[in-house]
Amino acid sequence: MAKKGQAVRVQQVKKKPSSKSRIMLGEVVRKLWQPRIYMLLALSVAVVIAVRSIEPEQIWPVKSVIIEGEFLYLDKEKLRLRAMPNVNGGLFTVDLVEVRNALIDMPWVEDVSVRRQWPDKLSIRVIEKQPVVYWGESDVLSARGKLFTPEKKLQIELPRLNGPQGQHQTMLKEMARMQAWLLDSGLYIQEMTLDARRSWTLELSGNLQLRLGRKQMHERLNRFVSIYKKHLKIEKREIRHIDMRYTNGFAVAWKEA
Repeated sequence: MAKKGQAVRVQQVKKKPSSKSRIMLGEVVRKLWQPRIYMLLALSVAVVIAVRSIEPEQIWPVKSVIIEGEFLYLDKEKLRLRAMPNVNGGLFTVDLVEVRNALIDMPWVEDVSVRRQWPDKLSIRVIEKQPVVYWGESDVLSARGKLFTPEKKLQIELPRLNGPQGQHQTMLKEMARMQAWLLDSGLYIQEMTLDARRSWTLELSGNLQLRLGRKQMHERLNRFVSIYKKHLKIEKREIRHIDMRYTNGFAVAWKEA
């Protein structure tokens, strides 16, 4: 009980909204936001449908094809025209393998790489074959050992290999090895032949024919280099051929004066 003259503090108690009031408030919020939710949902569906209906090539079409590389025998414009029919679709849908395959089978093409270049270009890098030797009468071997037939006969001087079908890479490696051993002699291989009996014959600079035979051709070649530097290089007479197929010697045939 409060004493006389003493102030009485009255605490106001906040009333919690009844469950009925909460239901009514939720109904109002729902009515206010439901149209907006439906509108956003409809807009999202419309955007998805619109995006799916647009083809990628319409958004990012390939507008140009760039040919890169250094060429002596290939033509950039011809390469581009060869590639263009296979440039189908947009930047992200074009089949790069298909574009590469259109060029890789061309006689002078060694290798091809294709890449996308943002925003609208296709970059094609072409490596041209480097001819190193003739194979037979009409074919050519590249520096990587690939055999091909040029559209036009080459008019450049290259060593020539003659041998059984399928032996071109083996003979190319042998020619490189034998030429390395011949460097000290000052002679160069102009033609190399491997016959059906697997016998090796070299046509060297100065129209000198060297017969190595089927067996121990490396040992015979080394023996020839030693003999040539010591005795035959200073010889005034011209040599027609040298036969190294003897066990303990060799035979020299001289050209007639």
